[in-house]
Amino acid sequence: MRGGVWRVVMLGLAVTAAALVFLGVEITQLAADDRTAFTRGLAICGLGLLSVWFVFSRLSRHFRDLDRLSGRLSGARNRVDLEPMSGELARLAEAVSLARGGERGLGEGPLGGTPLGHGPFGHGPLGGGRIDRALRAALALSEDPLLILDEQGRVEQLNPAAARLLGVEEGADIGKSLLRDDLARAMERARGGGVPVTAVLRRTEDGELSARVADLGLGAGVLLSFPARGMAHAAGLSGKRTLSLRPAQPATPLGDEEPLAALPFVALWVATAGMEAGSGPAIAVGTVRLVGSRIFRTVSLALLIDPVEPVPAEATARHGIGTAMVAGERPFAAVWPAIQEALHNCIAVGIGIDSAVAALARSAALAGIAEPALPPTLDLGALAAALDPALAGASADRLAEAFALPRHPRNGPQGEALAQAELAVALLSRLTERGVVTQGQARGLVAGGDAQLSPAYPPPA
Repeated sequence: MRGGVWRVVMLGLAVTAAALVFLGVEITQLAADDRTAFTRGLAICGLGLLSVWFVFSRLSRHFRDLDRLSGRLSGARNRVDLEPMSGELARLAEAVSLARGGERGLGEGPLGGTPLGHGPFGHGPLGGGRIDRALRAALALSEDPLLILDEQGRVEQLNPAAARLLGVEEGADIGKSLLRDDLARAMERARGGGVPVTAVLRRTEDGELSARVADLGLGAGVLLSFPARGMAHAAGLSGKRTLSLRPAQPATPLGDEEPLAALPFVALWVATAGMEAGSGPAIAVGTVRLVGSRIFRTVSLALLIDPVEPVPAEATARHGIGTAMVAGERPFAAVWPAIQEALHNCIAVGIGIDSAVAALARSAALAGIAEPALPPTLDLGALAAALDPALAGASADRLAEAFALPRHPRNGPQGEALAQAELAVALLSRLTERGVVTQGQARGLVAGGDAQLSPAYPPPA
């Protein structure tokens, strides 16, 4: 869209800006002795340049919106654009969405069938009639939060559970509740793969939600489902309850000969509600992904978990997380899918990592989750002690000082997990200097000669 008109307009603005700059230089030369004329002239030039900048920014936004509208009209199936447009282009985009919703049915998307709200019983996208009434009834009957978004990220339909979970209503912009980047990536995966996908969507405030995203076809939007299984049990209802999770994808073997520089690690930090360290259910989980010495700060997870019972003062003094902070958060069963995805096919690292993984196993058993998939572990404290026996039993602060790590606040699960990831990178660097380059060699160094891969920590009896 940025063709001849764009070039002509930009050339005109550039000439105008150059003329104003030239005028400002002339004023400084001609009116240097007259302070009043000098100030007035420069003020006029400044206002002129400010006006040129304002026109430039508005025109740039206008032509950028034209490019995005062109992309939507082109029908690229893997391109999802949730950023709102402005002015008349926003109305034009909405009209295009309405028209394409009438022309394209769900038969063009992965779900097949007739477009919602169209055909003999509907009118308009998700319009009235029998289909609309049936859709609303289906949404109301579902115990899971469900909502349908249009291509611009507006809420078209939702049930009461979704309204309570996200604090939105029909016609609202979902970007006020969920980060648009996460949602756009999930929509692209669903649209590109042709099947519903699972994704972790971050709230605009603190917290994440595990969601299922299904593409309804070009122009028809997406369906979001937030599994709520396990919440009744965590709220304190009696009786046994088993949570069925979708089977994880087969993990790639992480053998002894794998180089440390290419292994997928996840720094894991878990806070528990027990009187003693490592005891009681998990109430906070933080993870940060890393591969070798590369830390992926954006691939992280930070969760608070409501244990139902009050958090003892001893536990709060240990990690700073009290009853008031976790009250009203989701129970463990509801956040476990996100935790499992963060740990999948990785080696969990951390100081006292076996205790952290044991806390997850214990919480999973309490939540009725059968056979949770837990990762293999590599203890950073034991690795540091193997490199320097003087560091045996050292605290996290002592280890950070010994390896000259930067000091920064470790407030919250994500900060604690990031500190573990930085320690892991420092230890991997020291191992490389010592000629320890494979996983088997690292485990042999820790075990004093036993280079066998340790299994995932078993759940407690």
